[in-house]
Amino acid sequence: MAILRRIAGIIFLLTQIIGAAGLISLMVVVGGTVIYRWFGGTFQGSYEVAEICTILTITMCVFMATVKRGHVDVRILHDRLPAPAKRATNLITGLTATIFWALTTFATYTLASLLGRNGEYTDVLQINIVPLRWVIVTGFAAVTLVLFVQTLRGFLDPGSDPAPETDAAHSYESEG
Repeated sequence: MAILRRIAGIIFLLTQIIGAAGLISLMVVVGGTVIYRWFGGTFQGSYEVAEICTILTITMCVFMATVKRGHVDVRILHDRLPAPAKRATNLITGLTATIFWALTTFATYTLASLLGRNGEYTDVLQINIVPLRWVIVTGFAAVTLVLFVQTLRGFLDPGSDPAPETDAAHSYESEG
C-alpha cells in the first residue's frame, strides 16, 4: 500500500508541475502580447498558445481539486440530516459525479480518436492539438477514477465524510 501512496504522490506532484507550467506560460503569453501591442506589434497565434495553456491548466486543476476534495461543497442541509440520509446523499452525489465524468471522458476519448485519425492543427501556428486532447482524456479518466474510489470508500465506511479535511479559507491563518 505504501508503494501505491508513493506513486499517487508522484502523479499528484507531476500534475502540480504541469498545471503550474501551464499557468505561468499563459501569464507570459498574455502579458507579453499586451506589452508587445503597446509598441505596435502583434504576436500572431497568441490566442492559440493561450488556449492550449488554459486547457492544460484547467485539466490539471480539476484533477487536483478532485483529489483534495477542494470543489465547492455547500452543506447547509446535508449537515442537518441524520447519518443514514447523509450516507445516501453522499452515495447519490458521488455516483452522479462519477457517471458525469465517465461520460465526459468517453466523449473526449471519442473526439480525440476521431481527430487523431484525421489530424488537428491550430490555424495560425499549425500546432498539433492531438497530444493535448490525450492529456485531457487522461486527466478526465483520472478524475473519474478518483471520484469512483472516493464514492466507494464513502459507501464502505459509513463514518467517513467526503468533505475536505481542512477548510481552504482558513489555510492562511496562523496556527497558534
